[in-house]
Amino acid sequence: MALAGSGAISFANIRDEFSPGSNTSVSLSDYYRQGSKIRAKAGDNNGTHLASGVPTSGALSLSDYHGTGIGFQFTISSDATNQNLSTIFGDDYDLDYPKFVVINSGVTVGGTSTSTPAINVPSGGAGTITITNGGNIYGKGGAAGAVGGDAIVAATACNVINNGNIKSGGGGGGNGGAGGNGTASVNSALNNFTDIGGSQSGSNVPQNNAPSWFTAYGGDNDLNGQGAVANRKWRGINGNSPQSGGIGQTGEFTVTTSSTEFSANCANRGPLYFSFQLGTTGTYTVSGSINNGTYGSGYGSVVINISTSTSSKSQGQGGGDYTPGQTVNMNADTTYYYCANLTTSGNRDLYYNTFGAGFSLTTNSVTSGGSAGAGGAGASYNASAGSGSAGGSGGTNAGNGGAGGDGGALGAAGSNGTAGGNGSGTGISFPSTAPVNGSSGSSGGAAGKYINGQSNVTLTNNGTVAGNIA
Repeated sequence: MALAGSGAISFANIRDEFSPGSNTSVSLSDYYRQGSKIRAKAGDNNGTHLASGVPTSGALSLSDYHGTGIGFQFTISSDATNQNLSTIFGDDYDLDYPKFVVINSGVTVGGTSTSTPAINVPSGGAGTITITNGGNIYGKGGAAGAVGGDAIVAATACNVINNGNIKSGGGGGGNGGAGGNGTASVNSALNNFTDIGGSQSGSNVPQNNAPSWFTAYGGDNDLNGQGAVANRKWRGINGNSPQSGGIGQTGEFTVTTSSTEFSANCANRGPLYFSFQLGTTGTYTVSGSINNGTYGSGYGSVVINISTSTSSKSQGQGGGDYTPGQTVNMNADTTYYYCANLTTSGNRDLYYNTFGAGFSLTTNSVTSGGSAGAGGAGASYNASAGSGSAGGSGGTNAGNGGAGGDGGALGAAGSNGTAGGNGSGTGISFPSTAPVNGSSGSSGGAAGKYINGQSNVTLTNNGTVAGNIA
């Protein structure tokens, strides 16, 4: 405690202030400033010398010691951040001489990151170190889900006298969980559809093309009827390319495209040969049948080949042979070649058949779950705790994202995020498994420490502390 600023003081008063614990006789010559009792202040010491008025030489009188004291004092009188005592006291930090930090009432000292405390007492300090807080010492708030910053970190022994508030940064609120993907029935777009087998010459006569791997029937490939049904001539896409002398109503001897399917039938053995692209990746169903009615021999079975190549039967995703009613997994924006033909045993005559084949454009598509809401930041020395944001809306039958948790107040943990909603719909495994449940929200971050380095701190608390301590 500093000597009185006026009135009588004694040699013993001077001895007890500058040589505490000593009972030796006093000679003022031992108490010059910059001597062994009253130490010099280093040039990079930002504190105030508490005995700056004591002469360094010459005549001394008892009045020279009025209002003086032992040590260096650094007073924080306006808001500040990231105070490091080694930087404050410079080369005197490791000097065995008292050091004081005083935070005035109404003043806030804050940490600007969770890795930098508001006040740092690093290792290497010497002498009695005392921090007297009359204001606020606050750590930095944690980001979403992160631990808050510390208020005081002490790696050197010190005294902390708290007459105000010492609080760690609040923990960040946990992020919400993403919504689970769902499924929804959609009709895929049918793009770049081409009738390769029936591509017409100037007279609309089909070219009867087939992929190079296809083994022709006993005779030529043929989409037109023959013999008794010679008037059942191929009519192209949606009947838009009729041949002279041909007959046929809507949907007969043609390939019909709609928003839900394409279907084709011819009065001969074909093959039906098309190329197309799909707008949606998914699982699709093929169809086919033989007409056993008038002029229908009923010979053979429908086989549908799907490939991404004209020279290989099983190229690409979904490549292979399929029978009517089977499903095939196919990618969007990929050119597929669809070849429907007849097979039979015993080399039966395949003429005079009316056979058809088709492809449903209806599939169950994955719908995306809503995005997770972000957790709010924890409270800091210069900011209130942030609120968690709402999760995003999911697509049809998909779950909404969970809300992020609110950031914690100074000295408090953040709230947990909420789970995302579950997806629903028909179960599929391609192109991914759906529907799925939403993910769990993440935990809120813990509060930081109001004192980190408890074993190095003697705390006298006359105010409020909040947060953890270690």
